[in-house]
Amino acid sequence: MGSVKTGVALPEDVMKEFDRLIKSLGYKSRSRAFQDAVQLFISMHKWVDTKGYIAGCVVVIYDHGEHGVEEELTDIQHKYLNVISAAMHVHLSSNLCMLIIAVRGDVEVVKRFHSELGGIKGVRHIQTAFTVLPGFNNG
Repeated sequence: MGSVKTGVALPEDVMKEFDRLIKSLGYKSRSRAFQDAVQLFISMHKWVDTKGYIAGCVVVIYDHGEHGVEEELTDIQHKYLNVISAAMHVHLSSNLCMLIIAVRGDVEVVKRFHSELGGIKGVRHIQTAFTVLPGFNNG
């Protein structure tokens, strides 16, 4: 398999942090670290381009002091009970909370759920971890 050279412009502080981390992780090559980072990005987001059923979790970090954020999160969860298996609320600080939501079901429904969560004012970060379930159906 061949390689393709590419150039990437990054903010200086991001590059410094990347270099610090790859050194701590024992990488001998910045190129190898970039390859691993891109591969991780692909594997983390591949679910967006798939069809069928997936299972995994959505982690939402939000500011519970933001007016209405908790009510919106709850309303959206109730709307998507057909794909939500469980949810856990974790207090991170006096103003930040983490919501871990286990999901399973049709990828198109999970995409809509994910999109609605991302549109809530007060949500700081959303991270996902999904696996495709080939041959699985919900019925």
